[in-house]
Amino acid sequence: MAVFSYRALDSRGKEVKGVVEAPSRSSAYALLKSKGIYPLDLYEEKTEEGGGSLLKLFRKTPSSSELTLFFRTLSTLLDSGIPIVDAVNSFTEGEEKEHLKVFYKKLVDGLKEGLSFHESLRRAGVKDPVILSLISSGERSALLPKNLIMAAELLERRESIKGKVLQALIYPSVLLTVAFGVIVFMLVTVIPKVKAIYTTARLELPLSTRLLLSVSSFILNHYFFVLLLLLFTVTLFIFLSRKKRQQLDALKLKLPLVGRLFCYSELVKFFTTFGDLLSAGVPAVESFKTATETIVNKQLKQEFLKNISEFERGTPFYQLLSKIGYVPGVAVQLIKAGENSGNLSQMSLRVARFLENELNFKIKSLTSLLEPVTMLIVGVIIGFIVYALLLPILSISTIKVF
Repeated sequence: MAVFSYRALDSRGKEVKGVVEAPSRSSAYALLKSKGIYPLDLYEEKTEEGGGSLLKLFRKTPSSSELTLFFRTLSTLLDSGIPIVDAVNSFTEGEEKEHLKVFYKKLVDGLKEGLSFHESLRRAGVKDPVILSLISSGERSALLPKNLIMAAELLERRESIKGKVLQALIYPSVLLTVAFGVIVFMLVTVIPKVKAIYTTARLELPLSTRLLLSVSSFILNHYFFVLLLLLFTVTLFIFLSRKKRQQLDALKLKLPLVGRLFCYSELVKFFTTFGDLLSAGVPAVESFKTATETIVNKQLKQEFLKNISEFERGTPFYQLLSKIGYVPGVAVQLIKAGENSGNLSQMSLRVARFLENELNFKIKSLTSLLEPVTMLIVGVIIGFIVYALLLPILSISTIKVF
């Protein structure tokens, strides 16, 4: 199927623009005429160079923020009594982003063909099993508007958690990157000039200065080798991150400062999804399987996956969680209370809120700790460079005084 953009007149003589999918240009023209749209311009969206097609652009799925807005607005329209086909079709009016136009059109086409909304979403490119399960459950229970809101809130919480973890790591990363750039600049520009002065003066240089000058000379004389080494290191890291993904993810969870951040961010997603799916009427086993799919960390995901069979046989949920060493004891006790009281869905959401509060606290603590530690490390490195450069000059001044 090709994607065609068109400029046309509708049955009322109003000019409209949009995109349509069809096997050929003639098919697209016939399809539009059957809908009462008479094309003035109709052309296939592709580049002339053949190096790439804009088709990928039009097939791009909506982002999390775009889906969130879509779900919330659609829920409001459905609550107002608007049929779902008309409600979805209304999103194409005035939409400027081409990939969203194609997305909405695929949804409308799927609904008109008799597919359910969650099946139309899957055909349109939404692959998230949690979102699809929520939508499917809402359709079965006639609570689609409510579940659309739940799906939107779930997407928002995911983005919020991701943003919080990045927020804790971005400042130290930026500071270290800038410091590394300053150090490299000094090694390749400032230090060679100072070395020329020391060589001319024929001074007896201390060990720290000789070490610094040697590093500078090595970088300048073997910069190609240094670049190759950096490239090899990055390539090796990427290779290991793909081939040894589970081992690296296990290492992430054991890191002294940020390990808990990675762990709690994953657990928040799991318990939030599990609680939302149970609240939406999804069976417990299916909710467990779907919620496990939200876990990105391979090691933690494996810990949950190997307990699914026991959960299917009727083993209490809290007992399974107690076997997973990454789940805090407080969370296990809350889930146990929820199972005993028959309120597992609400207790799972309470566990998610508890872990999210813990995550926020750890992020604040880590941020307040990493900032001074990072500045201390940078200060020590730059201080050593300055000390090594100035030490011979101070020695000359001392000799002249005496």
